Amino acid sequence: MKDNIAHYMETAERLELLIPTFDPANGDMILVFKTEAANGGRSLRLSPELGAEFRSYIFRAMREKAN
Repeated sequence: MKDNIAHYMETAERLELLIPTFDPANGDMILVFKTEAANGGRSLRLSPELGAEFRSYIFRAMREKAN
């Protein structure tokens, strides 16, 4: 698993745009994103559980950055 994480860290692209939104029909979180190197954008649909985990990571990062 550590090898996979190292690979992703080395090949990560810089985000240009990230828009979190929700599907009102079922509550799934949808992340719309565009990287600097891409012409178009992509989107990911997260389950409600994964969306909650993603939000907790973002809020934790904001708190740590503020301190």
